[in-house]
Parts: sequence; C-alpha cells; structure tokens
Amino acid sequence: MARTVEDLEQELVSLREQLREFEHQSRQLDMVIQATGVGIWDWHIQTGATVFNERWANIIGYTLEEISPVSIETWMHFAHPEDLKESDRLLKAYWAGESDYYIFESRMKHKDGHWVWVYDAGQTVEWDEEGAPLRMVGTHLDITQQKEMELQLAEANKELAEMSYVDSLTGIPNRRAFDCKFCELVSATRRANSSLSLLIIDIDFFKQFNDLYGHQQGDEALRKVAQKIESALPRQTDFAARYGGEEIVVLLPYTPEDGAIAVAGKIISAVADLQIPHAFSDSRGCLSVSIGIANATSDFEDLFQLADQALYDAKHAGRNGFSVYSQG
Repeated sequence: MARTVEDLEQELVSLREQLREFEHQSRQLDMVIQATGVGIWDWHIQTGATVFNERWANIIGYTLEEISPVSIETWMHFAHPEDLKESDRLLKAYWAGESDYYIFESRMKHKDGHWVWVYDAGQTVEWDEEGAPLRMVGTHLDITQQKEMELQLAEANKELAEMSYVDSLTGIPNRRAFDCKFCELVSATRRANSSLSLLIIDIDFFKQFNDLYGHQQGDEALRKVAQKIESALPRQTDFAARYGGEEIVVLLPYTPEDGAIAVAGKIISAVADLQIPHAFSDSRGCLSVSIGIANATSDFEDLFQLADQALYDAKHAGRNGFSVYSQG
C-alpha cells in the first residue's frame, strides 16, 4: 500500500518530535556531566582510538587541545605505572564475565606534578561475532579529596589505636599493650626454643611519697622513673610497660637469667641517678625501686606470678634491690 503525502507529513512530524526529545535529553545529559564534573571516555579497543571530553582533560590540569591527538596511549601515559597492571587484570576479568562493570580507582599525573585519584567506570557497548570486545565507554570522576579524607581518617584511626596502647601518664606502653606483647613474645620464644625473662618493678614507698610530696609530684616522679626504665633497656626488642599504679613490667626476649639480672642492676642504678628526693626512702633519701625477676624456657603461664613472688622477696629483703625466683 503506497504512502500518501499526509502519511509522510505525519511521519516527518513524529521524527521531528523524536529529534527534539533527543536533543532535550542530550542537553540534560550535558548539564549532568558538567554539574558532576565527570570525564567521559570512548575507547575503540581494537584500534586504540579514544575520544575524551574536555572535562576528562581538565581533571589532570590540561585542556583537550593541549593533549591532542588522543588515544588509549594518552591514558596510559598519564596513569600511574603501578596501577596499569591492576587495571589490565580488572579489564580481563570484566571481559571474561566475572563482573558486570569495569570499576577501578587509579591515579593520574596532574599537569602540576601531583597525582590525582580518579574513579574509573566503564562498560563494553560493542562486541564482535566471536565475543571479543570492540568498544567501551566510561567515566572518570575526580575523587582526590575523598581519598585525602580517607587517608586522614586512616591516620586518625591509627593514632587512636596507638594511643589505646600507651599509658597517658608515663608515655610508655600500658597494660593492654603488655598483654599483647607477652602473647607475641611467648609464641616467638617457643618457636626459637629460647628463654623469656620478666621483671616486675615497683617504686619503693610510693604511697608515702604521694602523701608527703603530693600526687602531682608523685605523677611526675612516676613519669620520670618509667621513662628512665624504658631508656635503660639495652635492646630494641626489650619491652617496658606500666602495668598499674607504680608497677612497671619489663619483658626481655631471648634472655637467660643472668642477662635479666644484669638489666635489673642497670635499671636500679638508672633510677638512683635520677636523684629524686624521698624522705621516707632507705636509699640515701632518694627514690628507689625493687625488682622481681623470673625466667622461663617452656612453661610461661606462671611467669608473672613467679616474678611477683620474687618482687615480694626483694621488698622483704630491704628494697632497693632485686630478687630472682628460683624453683630449686
């Protein structure tokens, strides 16, 4: 059946309406792209030919004219070398049907020299008869500010976590840190078939010190003693922590009993060198410490109790000294 002029005119009107609707939608899309700052890329995979919009170039500080002519090599030139391998892996996984979209957060070199983080998302829109990808389109969104905020948050969380393991008064690790370190060193000592020594250190007559000089002076004295003990430890692997009150504990990994005794003597001398006046002290009128020592090579469960018993013996023997727990 032949079409009449009226049919053609109606068809023309319909096409014009569709064109106007398409242009309206296109303008809306352009407005969305401009408002969101999205960079657009259109990649012909087999040839490498790629089309970028102006915003794509602006994200890395250029105009599109400055980086023309463009191709997939343009993106590879500005991409961080460490990100290219992961991008390739994700692309291949996407083309293999392991994901619905290609999505990757990567870094690109800005004109000014710094790295810009972009959220890269794309989808294949054309495939050949054998199922090979022919064309992909996608977007780049600048997420540098978001990444910087994530980094700041991570640093803050790390700092908070570290603070939760530090005694606020003395500045050395706290009891929670000691418990974690003790478990860690017990495991390491067992693997090495070695020994672990524990020192429990108590400031002599500390209650009387607080009563006589006040709690502010007591806190300052405790802080000085704790930091002096920590600095007196001979190795980086040695560990000191405030266990509670005026008690400081020290872990000496891979250290036999005679090595622990040598460290205890060094700590007693170091505290004496502080010359903190204490009228109730039996040690020439200066603040002193007593130390209980225990050592183990296999049975670590009672190590703390044994060192605590040795500390009791050191105090009973006159303080300002140490005692070693002996099973014999």
